[in-house]
Amino acid sequence: MLSKQAEKYIVLLLGARDEPMPSLWHLQKEMFMLSQAVPKVNEFFDFEKHHNGPFSPILQEIVAEPLYYDGAYEINQNKISLTKKGRDLFEEILTEHQDNTRFTDLLKTIRLTRKVYDQLGKDELLFLVYQTYPEYVNASNIYDRLTTNREERIKLADSLLAKGLITDERYSEIKEIEQ
Repeated sequence: MLSKQAEKYIVLLLGARDEPMPSLWHLQKEMFMLSQAVPKVNEFFDFEKHHNGPFSPILQEIVAEPLYYDGAYEINQNKISLTKKGRDLFEEILTEHQDNTRFTDLLKTIRLTRKVYDQLGKDELLFLVYQTYPEYVNASNIYDRLTTNREERIKLADSLLAKGLITDERYSEIKEIEQ
């Protein structure tokens, strides 16, 4: 069931940075990562195992046809960003909750989510999701390509390490995996 709160989470995620989200695909994966950090978010999106990583049909439906905040965002060359109307809504939400410390913590988590995951390419982000949430691997049609080839796996791990998204210890573990 679609909800007004789910649409607010989309507005918050998109508004957390002053630049468009790199892709609709990023929106799916970043909302998933947010739902793992803030379990309340998952109640609204119900992510399922999918051939291309965690996927929320509800999120896809809301993006295609919002019920409550129509015109709050736009998609341009697969990038998604808030419109003026969406930016105004984002500011309203911030003002409404400015004295709420739980909301402030949520907003910090949302901003961190965007900062970290916007910088990743599709393979890097999916590799990170699969390494962190292996329960989403079994429906994947891309997992083998990312992990079976040792050179590809190390290339992705090198990139994640260079961006500070995995530790040296996790990097060593990934390098030593035998397929």
